[in-house]
Amino acid sequence: MFEKSKQEIEENFKKLKQAVKEKYNDLIRIYLGTEIYYTEDIPDKIERNEIHSMAGTRNVLVEFNYGIRTKDLEDAIYNIVTLGKTPIIAHIERYDCLEKNDETILNLIELGAKMQVNAESILKINLFGDNKKVYKKRAKYFLENDLVDIIASDAHNLSTRKPYMKEAYDVILKKYGEEKAKLLFELNAENILRDED
Repeated sequence: MFEKSKQEIEENFKKLKQAVKEKYNDLIRIYLGTEIYYTEDIPDKIERNEIHSMAGTRNVLVEFNYGIRTKDLEDAIYNIVTLGKTPIIAHIERYDCLEKNDETILNLIELGAKMQVNAESILKINLFGDNKKVYKKRAKYFLENDLVDIIASDAHNLSTRKPYMKEAYDVILKKYGEEKAKLLFELNAENILRDED
């Protein structure tokens, strides 16, 4: 539903990379990757190399319909893994079928999937009007049960969909310590960049 051609994505990425280089020199490194919204034709597109992996590695970031059934999610992950790819399931806190469902998550991990939670879901619940309380409760549960590989932003802009990475890092650092914070925010992400296709 958010599909752009591979060529258009690559052209936009070149422009972005040039703008970042001009502004920050070599202080910031950026990598090409796309979040894939899973539909039945995604395995075929992956096989035909029509979709960007994360930084040219075997890892693919995949988003699903939030109401997906457990069996359909497991089948989708299996379909991706059989193509030699490692699926990173985007924002696992949004999927109803994973709520307090350690068995399914462990099955997905055993299949080869990695689990990602959004930085915003780590932050404290607002006293008034936080319409994502359920996501935050799920994220907390997943973290407490060591079911998360990566915390990343789901940033779309700097006003309504901010990155919140620093704020989330500080929460994890305070609650779980430096070792876990580095693992979730840095080391696991670095390992993805080294996981060549």
